[in-house]
Amino acid sequence: MRERDWQTAHNLADQWARRSPDDAEAWLNLAEVARNLGDLEATAECLGRVPKSDRRFLRTQMLRGDLLLDGLNRPFEAVKVWKSMLVVAPNASVAHQRLLYVYSMTLQRRLLVEQIRDAIRNRAEPPESYGYMLSAPNLMFSDGYLKVGQWLQADPENEILRVAQAVFAARTSPTRGVSMFGAKSVQPGDDAAVIACLEDFPENLELKAFLIEKHIASGSMDELGKALQSLPPNAETDGRFWRYIGVYRDFQRRHADAKEAFLRSLKLHMMDWRAHHELGAIERVLGNSELAEKHAELGNRGKQLERKIMELPNAAQAETPLLTEILEYSRDCGDTEVANGLAYRLNIPVESHRPAN
Repeated sequence: MRERDWQTAHNLADQWARRSPDDAEAWLNLAEVARNLGDLEATAECLGRVPKSDRRFLRTQMLRGDLLLDGLNRPFEAVKVWKSMLVVAPNASVAHQRLLYVYSMTLQRRLLVEQIRDAIRNRAEPPESYGYMLSAPNLMFSDGYLKVGQWLQADPENEILRVAQAVFAARTSPTRGVSMFGAKSVQPGDDAAVIACLEDFPENLELKAFLIEKHIASGSMDELGKALQSLPPNAETDGRFWRYIGVYRDFQRRHADAKEAFLRSLKLHMMDWRAHHELGAIERVLGNSELAEKHAELGNRGKQLERKIMELPNAAQAETPLLTEILEYSRDCGDTEVANGLAYRLNIPVESHRPAN
């Protein structure tokens, strides 16, 4: 059809939708016409008018979510769509998968872990869930700054997007320049964008974590101590920050207090291999050789598993042997929810991997 014919079809479809606002067929027809006219905004709006009671609701909302994400660069509006799908069908695996993608690419680690656990409880977790769970405290994507940069074009002042792009750029190998939306070109590995974001978002946890890890890597313990004195309240629910506190207490030779901090870190994220590694060293200092060996071994295993996941082209490509290793690791770390979820996926009897008392 010619554009003029599509415009005529649009006028007719619009009249139908106005006369029958509860008719899914009318909105789907108008959405199709809008799509052919290249009006993605109207297409998404029409798809959003399909009632939840219609049998096509899930399929149309999946199309709407993908259109908002990839066509209109509005990830957070897409998130709302996928969440609406899960209200109707908590086991809608594709909706879970899309949410995990956005949460991981925007470094919303707490939401990522919560969504993985929700997906596991509903037997709807995508294959990459377990790799994401294992690596949640350390997630990083080499192309993250490019993808987030696309989303920033539609929402250039968004804190979550600005911070994620800045952190991705700073942690990317310095091989070529990166065009940062709304900012001058920076080199990967340059933390200038992180510093700029800190001026606008001084309480942002991802920015604070970036700087703290930089202090730890350089051995700047005095700077670490200063950074830990100005943490926002929500840092208390992020296991990484208890790990940082443990590192500083260890530096101060407050070994019992360091142990307490590492245990609190692991309570929040039981599979954090870095916390296990640090706790193993502390237990050795405290003379607890059996616990020292246990946590050192978990730290080493977790590190190797994370490396294997990172070497995959895509976390969804993890095969049964690697998933079995993750199952055993999650079991030994005490995360029975993750272990049981993997056992179900791999068709392994729960009794065969229950942790020893």
